[in-house]
Amino acid sequence: MAESPDGPFVYAKQGHTLDQIQYLRSETWRAMEDLLYQGKCRAIGVSNFTIRHLEALKKTARVWPPAVNQIECHPYNPQTELVEYCKKEGIAVVAYASLGGQDTGKKTWNVLGGKLLERMEIQEIAQKYGKTPAQVLLRWATQQGIGVIPKSGNVEHMKLSLEAVYGDWKLVGGDGLYDDDDDDVSNQQQQQRQRQGLSQEDMEILKNLDQSKVVVDDDNDESGSVHWNEHSRLCWVRDPLKMLDFD
Repeated sequence: MAESPDGPFVYAKQGHTLDQIQYLRSETWRAMEDLLYQGKCRAIGVSNFTIRHLEALKKTARVWPPAVNQIECHPYNPQTELVEYCKKEGIAVVAYASLGGQDTGKKTWNVLGGKLLERMEIQEIAQKYGKTPAQVLLRWATQQGIGVIPKSGNVEHMKLSLEAVYGDWKLVGGDGLYDDDDDDVSNQQQQQRQRQGLSQEDMEILKNLDQSKVVVDDDNDESGSVHWNEHSRLCWVRDPLKMLDFD
């Protein structure tokens, strides 16, 4: 595939040209709309749509907004602008690769500072709440209103995933933190803290792990310019499909 003269566009070729992709997306959506009108499905959505993809689709769509946009989303690549756009438009966001992609090699992990599950910041937060690093990453997403779909065939892992979303998030005792036996904290305060999940401080720590943008020195701009950091994308790493972000 890498040797194809069409490059990454080989996926979408099938007799079409590059400048027809926007039209093809629109026609695909129209076919999905027809299924919705015929009662053959309850909702229709999209995946890996950028803001410009959604804006283009909005111009021709009969059904708007899409029910969901499924995207790669984790602290290294939170796609903040896209998530905010979807929320504004009433599009539910569902994250995949919440725990980090499986396509990434050692070189990329080294550039990013290590695997998400092994980051010291995440492990310290997990220890503070008596949770696993995976639960912290799932809670990071759901606490922002982002859906998660962790995949596992392990029953215990499934239970931990559910606990991350629906379970109590209370700090463990010791070092000035509180637990269920803290006499200075009322039951109401304890319940409120449990519902709140990760603290604002912890969410800020996770926010600072964002590596989706890098500042590149620019001779014409003393402050440099911000560019997309391709290393922060952890899925489709070894596949030309990752290049299909064109209009």
